[in-house]
Amino acid sequence: MKESTYRVLEFTREDLERLVKEALSSEFQKMMGMINNIEGNKTKSDLMTREEVSKLLNVSLVTLHNWEKKKVLVSRKVGGRVLYLRDEVYSRLN
Repeated sequence: MKESTYRVLEFTREDLERLVKEALSSEFQKMMGMINNIEGNKTKSDLMTREEVSKLLNVSLVTLHNWEKKKVLVSRKVGGRVLYLRDEVYSRLN
């Protein structure tokens, strides 16, 4: 039978809150760096919103959503916004 060792640590509420805040802050900074990297690699003109794609393709937002689920168009979520790469949208037109 494998023997396990357990260590019990005591933290004050303030210490625990500080540790959680530090961990969350670190992860948040990593995520923001990834988002900035994506946005930095693509200029605003390279990205299109759902509304822009919908108007360009003359389809409703519902149709656009259905196409996303069927992988006809691939969207990216950046900062809570759904965006499309302009090149991918135009390649689907051909």
